[in-house]
Amino acid sequence: MWNEELENKLYDEVIPKLKQDIFELNDFMACNPELGSYEFESAARIVQLMRKYGLEVEYPFSGLETAFKGVINPGKGKKAAFLVEYDALPEIGHACGHCASGMASVLAGLALNHVKDELDIQIDIIGTPDEEMTGAKCHMANLHVFDGYDFAAMVHMGGINTVEVDFIALDGMTFQFKGRPAHAARNPQAGRNALNAARLLFDSVDMMRQHIIPEARIHGYIKNGGVASNIVPDFTEVEFLTRAPKREELSDITAWVQDCARAASLATRTEVKIAPLGAPYHELYISEGGRALLTECFEELDQELCCEKGSFVGSSDVGNVDYVCPAFQPIVSIGQKFDVHTVEFGEAMTDPRTHQAIVNGAKLLLKLTSKLYGDPYRLASIKAEHKAYRGY
Repeated sequence: MWNEELENKLYDEVIPKLKQDIFELNDFMACNPELGSYEFESAARIVQLMRKYGLEVEYPFSGLETAFKGVINPGKGKKAAFLVEYDALPEIGHACGHCASGMASVLAGLALNHVKDELDIQIDIIGTPDEEMTGAKCHMANLHVFDGYDFAAMVHMGGINTVEVDFIALDGMTFQFKGRPAHAARNPQAGRNALNAARLLFDSVDMMRQHIIPEARIHGYIKNGGVASNIVPDFTEVEFLTRAPKREELSDITAWVQDCARAASLATRTEVKIAPLGAPYHELYISEGGRALLTECFEELDQELCCEKGSFVGSSDVGNVDYVCPAFQPIVSIGQKFDVHTVEFGEAMTDPRTHQAIVNGAKLLLKLTSKLYGDPYRLASIKAEHKAYRGY
């Protein structure tokens, strides 16, 4: 099954045949970004490409219009998933790099499909929309989509190669304060100021910071602060994200922020409506065995690795996958040291160096798969570490 000859065939013969189609689709998505849950053209074109190369694809999938699942070698006992993202950010497009990271997963899957008769494994290519906010992987995990997989994997694009990824837990929420309008000069006593409630919420949260773990993050903004300076604001809307290294640490912090909103409402005699913003994102666990495995993959592919702790910090719905099966999401360099979620990163998505990053990411996924399925003991060890940590 897995051997050096097969790996070399994938890298030297198969990927070169496929990569031009992959680059063209990446560039199309980079130039035509679609926001989460609205990636209709992106999803359709990815599915069309997979079907072009003979994959069985379920589309739509899991009750989501822009999700899909392609299957290679259905019915095999060993089963892994390559995850595909393709949503963009408001205003700055694919500054998240999802067009490129998604294409790395598709390229790796298509390469394995080319040699499927030589493999005794099932590989599913799962399109997971709207990573940036709603979190389709959370929805899928709740529906048991990821049950039964040996592992799930994808890459994230960045300015460096690293396995030191801190994808921490995240909660999103909105607060809508409803007051009473009044003329701010003639009759202000008749009003109830919703903007004051929003301000109190921010002040209260700032006071919280001294008393929560230093690794936590709380950040937000006022989406709606009123309509005119001479009208007492009767409606404001605030959006907050809270983060912490582990779900068990975050839940209490999120509850505290919500208490601050209720207190602000009480103090200003306004009403507050609290609603979730997307699904709760859980943390990604990287075991020592997993870290060593990914490090070997980078090194054997001669990809320079940054080993500094905390090299990449953020949140992703891939953590919810990891609550079900071992999940891997290392960072692959686009060859330029831009930060993600910046205009410069988005503009780099059609650069030849990003095309090379797609190939590097696909090779990394193939190397990871070969090491896990080529060494049953190692796969068992990774799964045992994961089971012990997650406690299932």
